[in-house]
Amino acid sequence: MNYLQRAFCYISRKRLKSLLLFLIFMVINCMVLGILGIQKTSEEVMKNLRSNTESKVILEIREETERFTGDDIKEFSEITNISWMNCLRSEQMGIPELVPIIGDEQSDALCTVHLQNRIDKDSPFEEKIYRLVEGTFPVNSNEIVINQILAEQNGLWVGDCISEDYKITGIFLSGTERQQTEKVATVNRIENQIYILAGENLTENQKGFTKVVCYVIEPEKLDGLAGALDERCNGKAYVQANDHTYQKMRISIEQTGRITLLVLTITLITGCLVTGLLLSMWMRGRKVEIAVYVSLGLEKSNLLLQAVAEGLVLYIISFVISGFLGYSLLPKLSNGLGILESTGGSWKVDYTGSLLTLGCGMCMIILLTVIAMLPYLKKHPKEILSEMEG
Repeated sequence: MNYLQRAFCYISRKRLKSLLLFLIFMVINCMVLGILGIQKTSEEVMKNLRSNTESKVILEIREETERFTGDDIKEFSEITNISWMNCLRSEQMGIPELVPIIGDEQSDALCTVHLQNRIDKDSPFEEKIYRLVEGTFPVNSNEIVINQILAEQNGLWVGDCISEDYKITGIFLSGTERQQTEKVATVNRIENQIYILAGENLTENQKGFTKVVCYVIEPEKLDGLAGALDERCNGKAYVQANDHTYQKMRISIEQTGRITLLVLTITLITGCLVTGLLLSMWMRGRKVEIAVYVSLGLEKSNLLLQAVAEGLVLYIISFVISGFLGYSLLPKLSNGLGILESTGGSWKVDYTGSLLTLGCGMCMIILLTVIAMLPYLKKHPKEILSEMEG
């Protein structure tokens, strides 16, 4: 009978011991695979954060006479780490085809026109102060969004044109229009705010922009980009870096990573200690068996291979079951608990980490088995038997 056959016979004979060691292995593997899954998801979420948190550098002119020209915008676009730019400016003007909602009687009957490249960004719409109640945001040049009350007063609807140049694509409300006092200047009333989509060819715009928001590709290099833009502006604009969302979520994910690393370390140390103590106790109970086998002429290396095979068989079976549980239950468990939901992620199995766990676990089983059997393999069989008689 070779060592593999003896190993299976011993596992079958010592069912309770084998079951206990099997359960310990399965608990350790489930915890390790789960933790590796969290860490894998955290890494993916961090990659998504770099592009989805929209960290930005805000440039705002100091003087009205020093607006950003098309050449400035073109120069900014040549700087690396800029994903895209939202250029904004506001103008107070009278529109013959529109009758504004009158506020303070002493104020001029003007509207405030907001021109920008994306209306849903860097505006009250992004902050949820304004909301579209009809239509969509503009996607083409010279399309506009106006207030519902202003539209109703002028008999306008989505799809209508103003001055044959500006097409209404959306109508918005804030919900606070009726709360404004009569002392609010006409130009500042919510109803008289008009948003127009600027053309993509910024160099053709001669009036310039009062504000430019540069969205970055790599948030980690935000400070360097802010410094480069400040140098290009040459003191004519306020430069402000904004990555609060990225930093908040990054800190949250890093804290999750540190906690999981701590739990992983404790799990591995505890698992090694418990497994090592159990093997030591069980090998002590098998020292007579070892002495008898050696007395019968069986090589000590063959006995060591038998003990190693016993541990590896139980570990591999427990790992396969733990992996199956991880593949099938881990995503469902994460969705049910809402883990990492705020960062847009869900638990996934880390296949590379799983293979590494299997290899490291097998090496650890071999090492612990050698350590547990070494004292009895070094002794002479007669010495072991005499200790039992004493």
